Amino acid sequence: MKIKQKFLLALMISIFMLPCMACADEVEDLLNFYVKKFTPEKATLIIADKPDATGLFTEIYMDLKGVVIEKLRLSSLTVNMRGVQFNEPSEWSKGNVECKDAISVLATATLLENDINKSISDKNFGQNDEHWHDLNMKISPKGLSGRGYYKYSFLDILLEIDSKLKIVQGKELWLDNPFVKVNKLDVPDYVTNKALKKIQPLVNLREFPLPLTLHKVVLKNGQATLSSRTLPKALKGGIKYTYSK
Repeated sequence: MKIKQKFLLALMISIFMLPCMACADEVEDLLNFYVKKFTPEKATLIIADKPDATGLFTEIYMDLKGVVIEKLRLSSLTVNMRGVQFNEPSEWSKGNVECKDAISVLATATLLENDINKSISDKNFGQNDEHWHDLNMKISPKGLSGRGYYKYSFLDILLEIDSKLKIVQGKELWLDNPFVKVNKLDVPDYVTNKALKKIQPLVNLREFPLPLTLHKVVLKNGQATLSSRTLPKALKGGIKYTYSK
């Protein structure tokens, strides 16, 4: 009789534990999706509790270090979301992850001057007879300054830029009312305006599959931080998942 009772007890425990184990695997699948898509150097995911069958989380905190979006490395990208609705968890293991909605999203992204310049050197700003080359940017508390050559037709124009920075549509970082100095050559304004359009936006986070809305830019020597009006905070307690290269 005792053996039978022990067997029934073990069976009941295993039945109750199965959904939790499946849930844990599904959350790992969620983190793996972001790791594969954006190749961060480190990642931390903290959830307040397990998602329900529809993919609804009460609260999520995600911190990605050295994450690459649209060929631009961000030193860090941190998101704190509440009332987060994903698609069904059964789809996550297939690489099918969709964040459909969130009641609240707080976010901050920090990028370094060196990473902006590497991204610029890796990209082709323009095509054929019109393009930038040898473009270098510097960030300071006053704004952004840049210097580079813009090839226009048979001309190779040295341009120097001084500009503040602004957030556009909650996801892009743009030059704000830039002052442009043209060295040695006398060129019309429409040429310099055309050159500036080719490097806008400097940062584009539209491809990040979470509903980010950024509002402000804080500048320091060598770095810029884009953030929502309120900064995200790590969850105290909760269930923590980590990744490191």
